[in-house]
Amino acid sequence: MKAQAPVVYPQGKIKNLKNLTLCLLFLLPIHVNAAPEFEFVSGFGGKGEGDAQFAETLFMAFGPDGAIYVADTDNFRIQKFTEMGAFVFDIQMETESEFRFINPTAIAVGMDNSIYVMDWMFVQISTPHPGPKIFNYCPCVHKFDAQGVFVASYPIQDFSQKIAPLEAAAPGLDAEGNYALIIPQGDTRRAFLLTVDTNGSLYICDGGVIYKLSAAGEPVSDYPLAQPGTGHLVHPVDMTIDTSANIYVVDEKGHRVLKYSPEGKFLQVFGEYGDAAGQFIAPFRIAALTDGTLLVADTAKYLKDFASTLPKRLDDPTRRYTGNTQLFRYRLRRIQRFTTHGEYTQKLLIPFRREVETDVALQLKGIDGSGNLYYLNPTELLFRKYTPTTPLISSMFQTELKLRYTRDLQDIEIDNQDDLDADLYTKSDFDEQIVQDTAYANLMLSYDLNESFRLALSNRLTYVHMTDTSYYRARDFEDFRGSFNQDDRATENSWDDRVQIDFTWVRDHSFYNYREARAFAYFSVIRLDFSNDALNPSNFRFFDFNADLSDWGAGIYYDLSRTFRLNFEITHFFGKNSYTYIDETSVLYATGFQEADFIRAALFINGIF
Repeated sequence: MKAQAPVVYPQGKIKNLKNLTLCLLFLLPIHVNAAPEFEFVSGFGGKGEGDAQFAETLFMAFGPDGAIYVADTDNFRIQKFTEMGAFVFDIQMETESEFRFINPTAIAVGMDNSIYVMDWMFVQISTPHPGPKIFNYCPCVHKFDAQGVFVASYPIQDFSQKIAPLEAAAPGLDAEGNYALIIPQGDTRRAFLLTVDTNGSLYICDGGVIYKLSAAGEPVSDYPLAQPGTGHLVHPVDMTIDTSANIYVVDEKGHRVLKYSPEGKFLQVFGEYGDAAGQFIAPFRIAALTDGTLLVADTAKYLKDFASTLPKRLDDPTRRYTGNTQLFRYRLRRIQRFTTHGEYTQKLLIPFRREVETDVALQLKGIDGSGNLYYLNPTELLFRKYTPTTPLISSMFQTELKLRYTRDLQDIEIDNQDDLDADLYTKSDFDEQIVQDTAYANLMLSYDLNESFRLALSNRLTYVHMTDTSYYRARDFEDFRGSFNQDDRATENSWDDRVQIDFTWVRDHSFYNYREARAFAYFSVIRLDFSNDALNPSNFRFFDFNADLSDWGAGIYYDLSRTFRLNFEITHFFGKNSYTYIDETSVLYATGFQEADFIRAALFINGIF
């Protein structure tokens, strides 16, 4: 805190200046909310090849008891965890294993806790002519029981007779080391979607086709996603199934969800591009919950800045400054709830801590049947579990309290060099001592109702106590203007209290077309008591001044476009003051009062060209 600037008098010289400043800042993070949101409950994982460690490419599924299953493609294994992330067991391919992990990806868990994993396998083709063996290299599903014991591998369709053109074949070796031909069935790095119904039937989405297998792994049917009424299917990225075996496929680039019957008949589509309720921006995750609803996650993200008057926060490495204001940033992501008929019912926001920069890159990897969210930190390969809650305490409500106490001390001495006295440079002609104590409190409350609306309340209170003592070193203690010594002391006490409420509406979150509207109202009260009293008992000079001032105001601004903003403000100032002045001889010299009352309204448009 800066000290008051010293007073400089003509023909004077400052001999001594002392400034002592004490400053105390407090931040009290208090959060209150009654709206549904998510809170962090546990974490697990890390980089490596040991228990509860992972490599880069991971897929997630959940058991009916809430257990967590992770397919680790690069480490060629499956791991099971409790619902709190404690390691249970893993499935790895050993030398004597009956199966081979080639490229394990999508994973699903049945009602009996059987584990199903998408992978690739070799199926020998029967040929009537002698020669090298021919294998189809084809997608399959590995099945394991609840304890992780291998059961069987199921090709997603009958590849024993299917032969692609031999020009596509690649040379290889069979199990005996003999020359063989291997025919890959399509792009071997393509993505698959996998789910299982309550009866154990498997559904595999391969590009634009869904294959259904029985619980025994036998092909049952297949059907295209593109059917009359679906429009052009662009990019299926996730799939789930409800208790009635209806299938829901997320079309990321089409910004929608498609629903199919258990027999593969298209039923309906819901969603469209946008960030409003029931709309999607590149949806990528869907889950059918045990309560009969659907949760859909899309890539809509919202940034909300919280303006602070604090100079810094110790745990925020990425502070942003705008003029004299510091900005701390929320990162909000959303999950939307739908009925199985595609009707929008609720939006849930996930507010990540603004102080943690690593939260920017968190990736949603799974949603379990209870609606818990599992985010992955891709740098450290740590999973973070968030559970839905309706808390009393929430990070969506920010409270900031700033307290400051300052004492300014000033000692000013002036020696007039032109008076030719014998005390030149040793005895001052004028000495002034100023002591000012300032107490300041600023309380700010900001609550994000959702990603678009914010309500804020602030109260700023300032108290100042100041004494200014002046000594005039006149010869024989007489003032040159008369017989009264003019040494005096001025005392000032002032209160300034301002309460303000703000409401902000983000009308468009688009980075290139950002628009908002804001309304505010405030009321302030100022109380001032000032007196000046002579120190010499023979001098009765006294001046007293009192003021009571108030003002209130309100206003709005509204972004008409990216470059034009409409502003309207109205203020009302009113108050009164009174004063009394008694001269050196104790005679009432002057008294009076003043009143003020005026209203100001302004309407203007700001534009940037």
